[in-house]
Amino acid sequence: MTTTPSSAPRGDRTEHPAERLGPGISVCTVCRNEADKLGPCLESVAWADDVVVMDLESTDGSAELAEAHGARVVRREPVPIVEMVRNEVAAHARHDWILVLDPDERITPGLADALRVVATRPEIHAVVIPRMNYDFGYPPSSPLQRYEPQLRMYRRSEVTWPEVPNALPEVPEEHAHRIPARDELVMIHERSRNIPEVIDRVARYAPLQAQSMIDRGETFTARRMIGELGEGVYRHILLGRAWRDGVPGLIRAGVLVAFKFYVWAAFWQLSGAKRTEQDDRYVRRLGTGLGPLRYLLQAASSVSASYRRIARSLRRSAPSS
Repeated sequence: MTTTPSSAPRGDRTEHPAERLGPGISVCTVCRNEADKLGPCLESVAWADDVVVMDLESTDGSAELAEAHGARVVRREPVPIVEMVRNEVAAHARHDWILVLDPDERITPGLADALRVVATRPEIHAVVIPRMNYDFGYPPSSPLQRYEPQLRMYRRSEVTWPEVPNALPEVPEEHAHRIPARDELVMIHERSRNIPEVIDRVARYAPLQAQSMIDRGETFTARRMIGELGEGVYRHILLGRAWRDGVPGLIRAGVLVAFKFYVWAAFWQLSGAKRTEQDDRYVRRLGTGLGPLRYLLQAASSVSASYRRIARSLRRSAPSS
């Protein structure tokens, strides 16, 4: 593994050891072929004291775009997921405060002001930021996705970023500050712009997240898988009232539940893809318990079909004007 710092400065600054771990805020971003997202991301942190972009051998001009925005660029060989290099890019920062920002994220002006204030408090080691997740161009109405709490700013002298996929650092509550859940104080996240992006993210993250479960000594069971998927359905569809956001809301919820399903499918496969009698018994009992629901859905389908037939018949018999 090699990292190569770029000679491009931010403004007219040059890096000096005495500047490191200063009182300012360093923004750390990792990108690979994300020039179409990186511009708005970097523009949203033009106020920052220091911006470091780790470029993973992009071929679309991402590194050059970052340099044009005044960022210091560090070049590195690619890795499958960004969590593997969060601490590595932070080691290039000039300041103790690290603001973690992905290319598909933006900092609102109100949030920037709030982060500046929090950075002056010596007792605070980390800041939890509300993140507004846009999917397919639509913002969510449910607070679960509109103000998703994300620990995204921290003192690197006190906090280390975990290398587990989709994991966040754990900080004692007395040393964490939570930014209020308000629209003007959010981090905007253009999470899923299209289906190919969703598929790419699932393909990269699901196997690694499943492997991390194995590494922690977890054991696959059908009961655990169904329980986790049921919790996902409850959280993203029912508790989040996905239907209030129309089709985009239902698709958002479906994508989130599907990701959890693929993680568990990968977990099962990496665990040996075993079929056990215990799992079979649980799945059969579950199927028997869902029997009444199947009949209810069949009845609803029959009623719906009858309604459509009647409606078509009425339209045909209606006199023309």
